[in-house]
This record gives sequence, C-alpha cells and structure tokens, in this order.
Amino acid sequence: MPADSVSLNPPIQYSIIWLIIGAVLLLLIAVWYGVLFWLTRHKPYASLANLKPAPPGFDLEKLKQKYLQLIDECYNAYKHDHATLRSLHKGLSMTVRYFVHEANHFPAPRLTLADLKRAPYPELSRVVEDYYAKEFAAVEHGNAEASVEAAKDMVRRWA
Repeated sequence: MPADSVSLNPPIQYSIIWLIIGAVLLLLIAVWYGVLFWLTRHKPYASLANLKPAPPGFDLEKLKQKYLQLIDECYNAYKHDHATLRSLHKGLSMTVRYFVHEANHFPAPRLTLADLKRAPYPELSRVVEDYYAKEFAAVEHGNAEASVEAAKDMVRRWA
C-alpha cells in the first residue's frame, strides 16, 4: 500500500443514550450510598441533658387535673363493664406514662419497664411495675380501687 493511501478509521461511534444510561446509573449508586449513610448514621441518644424544657405558660396543676379526669374515665369504664380489669391496668399504665411525657417531655410511653427502672423517675417505675403484674398475668387479679388510687396519688404528688 502506498503511504498516501493510509487512512485512519474513527473510533466506534456510540449512541448518546449509552452516556445517559451510564450517568443515571452512577447517580443512582451515589443516591443509594447517601440513603444508606442517612439510615445508618449514629443518632444522638435521648437523655436528661437534651430534653426540651417546659414551654412558657405551662400549668402543671391544669395538666394534673386533666390526667386525674382521664384516670377517673378509665375507672368508670371498668365500673360500667366497658373494660376488663386487665384493660383497666393497661389504661392506667398508659395514662401515667403519658402524664410524665407531657409533664417532663420524657418518652415514657415508648419505654419498657426495664428502661423505666433506669430512668430518674422511681415513682413512675414503681407504679408501672405494679400494673405489669396485673396487666400481663395469665389470670386477672388485683384491686381496681387500689390501682386507681395509686395512679391518682402519683399524679397528685408529681413535682
């Protein structure tokens, strides 16, 4: 072949669609790693140091009256046979937990009994522990009036 007849062939021409597909795949991989990082990152633990303070104008006495009324409603439902003794204890347990949640912004409704025992609220853990035995026993037992009075006493004495 003569030297002046040498020709270069251009590289294989790819369609632009392959470049777009490759860029989208790289973007999806980057997004996937971002999502994994977001879901598995170390989250701060809830502790007494980072609890929210009570809002201005917070009235603890009004909150106590609200929860004393809710305790009475649980007891009235039991007295009128709309609830069993087991559901009364469950209702009382959740009522005192939500009272502490509203009064101190402490996540008591989401905690187990073991978590509550480690919390700085021994009165709450004592009352809830008393309800656990009656709430989860195979046979319903317990004194409804004493349980209601224990819940009311805890709410009244809360500071």
